[in-house]
Amino acid sequence: MKIFKLVAFIFLMVFFGSCENEPLGKIDPSQVIQVNSELYNLIEKAANSDFTNEITCIDFNYGFTLIIYDEDFEIFGYQVINSDSEFSDFLDTLEEGKSISLSYPITSTLNSGEPYTINNNDELKEAIEKCLVSDEITTCNNILTETSCIWKISHIVGPNSEYDSSYFEVSNTGNVGLYSDENSFAGTWIIYFIEDELHLNIFLIGNEDVKEAWNYDWKVISYDESQMTIENGTDRFQLLKECTEPCKKFLFEECEIRPGSEKAIFNLDSYFECFFPFTRIDDPETIRTTYYENYEDMLSSVNPIVNLLYENTINPQIIYVRFDDIITGELVTSMPLVLKVIECS
Repeated sequence: MKIFKLVAFIFLMVFFGSCENEPLGKIDPSQVIQVNSELYNLIEKAANSDFTNEITCIDFNYGFTLIIYDEDFEIFGYQVINSDSEFSDFLDTLEEGKSISLSYPITSTLNSGEPYTINNNDELKEAIEKCLVSDEITTCNNILTETSCIWKISHIVGPNSEYDSSYFEVSNTGNVGLYSDENSFAGTWIIYFIEDELHLNIFLIGNEDVKEAWNYDWKVISYDESQMTIENGTDRFQLLKECTEPCKKFLFEECEIRPGSEKAIFNLDSYFECFFPFTRIDDPETIRTTYYENYEDMLSSVNPIVNLLYENTINPQIIYVRFDDIITGELVTSMPLVLKVIECS
């Protein structure tokens, strides 16, 4: 991985959440970088392997998912970035009028002890121009993005204690799901260093309370093979890694049917063993399982999904699973699943 220097980049979560299908709406133009803008060209230069002044303040942990916006600042598509060369090539080929997204603020304390804050695109541009020399950065190893595991949230201090015992799940494309209080939310996260300080940048869309709680540039104040502790000045959480057999998942990714289609086939029946542990039901033989496209239909037990080789209608998509007692027919519990179509080579 080529090491970047204060290109404090992308973390916009692009998924719907909660029991309501809320529209994403337009992105604030101040939160995107437009193609061929001065800042865009500077980032493209920094990502290019031919750049002679190697940038070393921020070291990204690939892969991550980049969100692209059209001329009206509405979501146009997604691009998985797996390396510096892919990042550079993508920036070089993105069409005029398109934009890419950022998440602010980004804060750190440099090795010199000087505080460092980036609040907007202009400050990011200035940071890239000024930050040309730095000590070599220790790269983040894969324990923070172990895709066979989930992260159980343990609240330590701060007002958002309701997320205690919730879960994050992270894919190797940088997509992330949050499962909390029988609701699911989805998006992306990026782990990177500012000099030798590790950061986790989170951005969620779809529920204001969740966005206010999690959309920050978190500092990772400690981590090892089993946990990481993050703080944002208000809250502190410990994320505890759980690696179970069989799998424990609520975020499911499938490859596009055709490039650019944002459509995939999700074999819902095949996911059962992975999401069933979340239900806390002891015996799967005691329940009947049905799937629904929205929360209201699930509650009323109407309009179930008939074809379990399911083709998504939007990307990403939240669907709901209902578990009824096989004898009484009464609702036992339910849970949402996150379906995400990804580009596969």
